[in-house]
Amino acid sequence: MASPASHATLNYSTSGRVAHAVFARPDEGNSLTEEALDDLNNVVASVQSDASIRTLVLSGEGEAFSVGLAVALLDQAYGDLEYFEHVLTRLAATCLSLEALDVPVIAKVGGTAVAAGFELALACDLIVIADDALIGDGHVAAGVVPGGGASVRLPRAIGVQQARELVYSGRLLTGKEALALGLVLKSVPAEKLDAAVEELAATFTDKSRNALATAKRQINRGLGVDTPSGVEYERAEVIRYLREPDSDAIEGFRAQQQNRPPSWA
Repeated sequence: MASPASHATLNYSTSGRVAHAVFARPDEGNSLTEEALDDLNNVVASVQSDASIRTLVLSGEGEAFSVGLAVALLDQAYGDLEYFEHVLTRLAATCLSLEALDVPVIAKVGGTAVAAGFELALACDLIVIADDALIGDGHVAAGVVPGGGASVRLPRAIGVQQARELVYSGRLLTGKEALALGLVLKSVPAEKLDAAVEELAATFTDKSRNALATAKRQINRGLGVDTPSGVEYERAEVIRYLREPDSDAIEGFRAQQQNRPPSWA
């Protein structure tokens, strides 16, 4: 694994075609400051510009994935609502940047993911969680409401009524409970979490990055539109993809026919 890049709030490294971003403020529950959002956005930009990367794994050191916005930040924000709006705008934009990233993003949740930390996990393509980890929105339990996209993404992930119950109650789910609701892809014993994520990430490493990016756009766009519009967008993306110079779709077909590795491998 490459040496971690220098960021104040997280560690960034790559291993093969997999990038790892690890929140590194365990004593603060990996809570999110503006600096943390800066660091995460820098990581997203690095992954976007590195054509060798096929997936990004986002996780946190210690007992939390992230417990949400930092207390000091919130203390300032509650005294200055214009600043609060600024922070929420930045948080929402960061979540959208994870969704727009050309490669799949895996949230590896080994501890608590709540509030803004939960919203970051929801913005990832896939969530793999430890059985005993806790995950959920949690805002209403503190008299607050979602501000980073949970009220939009959660109903799409688990259905409207289940999402309502979780948001209204503010309760957190164990990994096993989250799996039963379809909120996460896998829930595994904590000691097997690293291996489970590595195994999942490895399934993307031999794929065309252009194909991954196109398929991700198709799925994300389809979530927000009616079926005919989604199907039309899918068709348009396929045609655009086929017409790219040196299209990976054409190369993949030729490679299969000629029984050889594709050029992107």
